[in-house]
Amino acid sequence: MMHMWYWFGNNLGNFLLPGYNVVTTTSFFCTCLGLFALAILYEGMKVLQIKLQHSNVILAQKQSQRTLDNSCLLSKISSRFIGVHISLHCIHWSAWTFQVFHWALRTSLGYILMLAVMTYNVYISIAIVLGGCFGYWIFGPKLVEYNVKQYYEKQRLLDCDKECPGHTTNHERHDSTVSIVAEELVTEATVEVHMPKDA
Repeated sequence: MMHMWYWFGNNLGNFLLPGYNVVTTTSFFCTCLGLFALAILYEGMKVLQIKLQHSNVILAQKQSQRTLDNSCLLSKISSRFIGVHISLHCIHWSAWTFQVFHWALRTSLGYILMLAVMTYNVYISIAIVLGGCFGYWIFGPKLVEYNVKQYYEKQRLLDCDKECPGHTTNHERHDSTVSIVAEELVTEATVEVHMPKDA
């Protein structure tokens, strides 16, 4: 029977999958315990997803820096326009495929937990919420640590843009590029003026 309101009881009938019948107290308890564990796993997969993203970003930055160091002046000038394109191609396909697979698995697990809550069974909902709370209690500090690490890395890059010697900002690079082009145009105009007309 499909309930549209919260109810107490341990007879779920077919639960999520055909053939998985939850009609006894023992099977109901094991189902709640399993959902409790899945909720903990879901919170842990959140942290792993952020770690994978952070690792791929670092890998892309290293590969992009290596590519830019070996490129010519023209590619350095236009690097801000093709930076996104380079970053996408610098991530190893194996790491990116694993991240996509992990994201799909975590999303599927989230939908399973959502469908379990939609049975409107009070005990099922309590088991999932408690599992999520326990998972966040375990993995929450690691999540905060990754967020703080990303913040300090961004802050370090911003400080380096302002203070590091020999490191120019985008505005300074743009001004120097414009001045070089302007000097070349002035030189060409001067040459044209001083050239004899019969040449």
